[in-house]
Amino acid sequence: MKLIVYFILLTGLSLISCSSTDNNEYEKREEYAQIAENRTAQDLLDDLFIGCDGDVESLARMLGVTPSTINRIRKGKSDATPKFEEKIREVTVYYYQNDQSFIKLRSVIDEEWGWYDSILNFPSLHRFWFWGLIVLSIIINNVFWINTDSDLLGKIASYSCLVGLIAFIMLLIPWSCSYFFSPSPMEDKYQEIINPVVEQLT
Repeated sequence: MKLIVYFILLTGLSLISCSSTDNNEYEKREEYAQIAENRTAQDLLDDLFIGCDGDVESLARMLGVTPSTINRIRKGKSDATPKFEEKIREVTVYYYQNDQSFIKLRSVIDEEWGWYDSILNFPSLHRFWFWGLIVLSIIINNVFWINTDSDLLGKIASYSCLVGLIAFIMLLIPWSCSYFFSPSPMEDKYQEIINPVVEQLT
């Protein structure tokens, strides 16, 4: 009986994940592309700047420029070249398409994104799987290990503490790696002069 319940739970979880796939992905991309097309590069950079939440170097890496270039274009002190403007639009469309999640944007575009970043940001990148696995593990624990004469709340509490301890130990390794292997501060050569490849004076 327990094996049947376990099988049903796994099958249900798989079906839900498959049904959550968006069939209108192309239409959504076209809609976001139209929105981006009707906005200026300055406005689009503002959106990305707000989304990065202070992580301007990551944004600069993804756009292939330096932070000072982003700041100048954002503040209207210079204009993006047509080629760079197209790059800004492409990145912004992907940003819009993924619920304006800067973490998702980084995980795909940022060259400095490491395996440890994927682990540390797993709950944000894969919310369905994160919460699904937690709920599933609690259900499985209850079905397989809790006896009718045992204290239900005590079992759940002890199990939760064990899972929390294991998760802490498993996260300690990627957290340490992110601390020691994080990218070096970007060298900004264009603080006093414009970068003629990507920007031009108004």
